[in-house]
Amino acid sequence: MFSVIIYGRNDSHGYNLHKRAAISFNALAEVMSDPDDEILFVDYNTPDDHPTFPEAIADTLTEKAKKVMRIFRVRPEQHAHLKNKTHLVALESQSRNIALRRSNPKNRWILYTNTDMLLTSRNPKESLSDILGALPDGFYQIPRFEIPEMLWEAAFDRKDPVGNLAKLRDWSVRFHLNQVVHNFMPMRYDALGDFQACLREDMFAIHGFDEDMILGWHCDSNLAARLALYRGRVDTLIDKAFGYHCDHTRVAAANNKGRKTTMNSHDRFIWNVSTPYIPNQAETWGWPDVEIEEVRLDRETSYERFTAGLGLAIKPATVPFTHTSCEWHLFDDLTYDLPHTLPFVCDQVLTYPRTTAVMLAATRPAFVESFATAWRGMGFTGPILVPQECEGLPAGLPGVTSGPFADLVKKTDLFVFEFGLASQKVDDPTRVGREASSTDKKRLKAVEKLFREAASTEADTRPARRRLARRFIGVNVIYNKYWPIFTDYVGANINPFCSQVLAGSPLPEPTTVRGKILRFRKRA
Repeated sequence: MFSVIIYGRNDSHGYNLHKRAAISFNALAEVMSDPDDEILFVDYNTPDDHPTFPEAIADTLTEKAKKVMRIFRVRPEQHAHLKNKTHLVALESQSRNIALRRSNPKNRWILYTNTDMLLTSRNPKESLSDILGALPDGFYQIPRFEIPEMLWEAAFDRKDPVGNLAKLRDWSVRFHLNQVVHNFMPMRYDALGDFQACLREDMFAIHGFDEDMILGWHCDSNLAARLALYRGRVDTLIDKAFGYHCDHTRVAAANNKGRKTTMNSHDRFIWNVSTPYIPNQAETWGWPDVEIEEVRLDRETSYERFTAGLGLAIKPATVPFTHTSCEWHLFDDLTYDLPHTLPFVCDQVLTYPRTTAVMLAATRPAFVESFATAWRGMGFTGPILVPQECEGLPAGLPGVTSGPFADLVKKTDLFVFEFGLASQKVDDPTRVGREASSTDKKRLKAVEKLFREAASTEADTRPARRRLARRFIGVNVIYNKYWPIFTDYVGANINPFCSQVLAGSPLPEPTTVRGKILRFRKRA
């Protein structure tokens, strides 16, 4: 019957976003009764090393919400061509159009709302699907009522949408919440973007939202102006449904700077609109030729992929715990526990696209074998690229390609550099002052050379399809000689020794001598 379209990203936009969104997602799912109903969430520009926003809060969503939700992940690389044109990290028009293009064609209605809205039918026996199913063609709005922060934050249970909606029916009367704020037409009500119901075929006819609106605010007003022209009127559903917003204005969102807030032009996009159509984007709106990843919470989850890959690569521990030490007299000992470290390496790569091509420059054959097994077990289809300059590594592993570093680096999306001792046995993981053999030193020197070259020339060697810097993951680079070397080149957090892993993007090119930074020279 209808597709709800909302958007966001995995950040902390506004106040207590995770709770507001969980309350909203679950409540939206609760008012759906048609088998074709769906919630389309566009996760726009979440960093690659993070899960999507709905995945991050999946434990707070009801089974019904997970079942009806489809997540479209727009990667930072896909946003990169717009990055220098806007101060925003998530774009509304692009997000809503991407979802519209991919919405269920069986659904007659598209409902635009946001991640902190609860919708109630005035007749408790009617679902929103029932209401929309009985409506004549048109363009419908309802007023937005506010819920004080104390009520939704303290009194709502994320996973009890039925109870939350019942509380709203009571509170709206007891606390006088229902105030209708009228606005200039075609914005029939204030904050109209929290409920605009329109025909799917109408949205396709007028070429979706205006994708020139990349400065924030008023995308909903522009749509109202254009649909009012297309339909000839703006109707209301106030006799059928109410909409409630979880107020969060104590803390300003990133795009709210008070009177200094940057906005799209009122005149251009509202008052001077003279046609519902946008001919210049008629063939391109919603990015029809861009492959957008779809994530489903009711199917294979990231957690399941993670454990599946690790389950194939490492065996369960046979002792309650193991020992090692980060005392400074062991600084030169590069011994590390591979089964313990591999989960932290996999944690760094899991959320990347499954087609990612990863370069693996390593010293320990066991690390390459274990990582390759976990990589495939986690569902990745992209190749593992192993430079032939790294000697002694296993050949012929499924999905592993070997070749000259100079050739492979231009095909790489993600780097993993491992600094271990090839002479170390897997069952001997404790740092005790072990010295590197001549073979160890030779292999470590080769990996270090490749790392320095990759990091210092990253901007020049990245594939033509990429606009953003690639990520570098360092394995066994904490509290040893490779700690300063890795962080000379890569902007990484200070991590506990237990994880054994650092990751980040290349810094402005450093000039170094024996791993010590002398100065930074920015690349022209």
